[in-house]
Amino acid sequence: MQKQEFLELFDAALRAAKSVKGVKNSPEVSRFVDAMNRLKEAPESLACDVVCTTSMGKGLRFFKDHKNPQIRSEGRLLWDLWTKIIHASGREKSRDRETPVKIPTDSTMKKTGDSKRDKVREILQTSLAKVATEVVDTETKTRVTACDPWVVAISVESAMFERLGCFMGPQKAKYRSILFNIGDSNNPDLRRKVLIGEINGERLVTMERQEMGSEKIQKEVQRIKENARFKEESRMKMLQSADMIMT
Repeated sequence: MQKQEFLELFDAALRAAKSVKGVKNSPEVSRFVDAMNRLKEAPESLACDVVCTTSMGKGLRFFKDHKNPQIRSEGRLLWDLWTKIIHASGREKSRDRETPVKIPTDSTMKKTGDSKRDKVREILQTSLAKVATEVVDTETKTRVTACDPWVVAISVESAMFERLGCFMGPQKAKYRSILFNIGDSNNPDLRRKVLIGEINGERLVTMERQEMGSEKIQKEVQRIKENARFKEESRMKMLQSADMIMT
């Protein structure tokens, strides 16, 4: 994990936590937990360096005092973990003298410095931004409005890069499949589920092409499978009948 990704994960967790207003669980809580779990897996040296040179402490205190019990619990766990790491390194004595490093802003967090990765993020964001104009019921609109397409796009692309490697690598076909299905005009359900957190980046990367397909395609695949199974069962019955006649 690189520093940029570390900062983006923390920013995604912070945004998710800020969008959660009460104690009930929601897709944003799940998104927060996913980001926190990945932050816990960061190399200790990276966590120590970034925490000591940024204002992340304010964000952690926000998590620790959050009204939502799950966010509060995860915040305290990460606080304890990073406190131990910093204490063990001896860096806590010099934190005030460190030159602060800014956490990415909306404009900077979109860029990785890799043109291919940045393009994937842009494509994902464009597709996810469509959801706001596609949903009709009030409850879903409220959930969609609370989600930032850019934050979700960054989270999804980071998961893709971590699991699949670079776009031009051996998993290029998988990249294309994901980008096509999320942007498919006949597949609004997939991008809606991704945007509101029902399908996170880690899950999306492992989905088969048929799973990502539109509801119409999935029904057609299911119909073909059922027909094939029916034909196979009929064939087996005919063979069994033939065996009985022969004996």
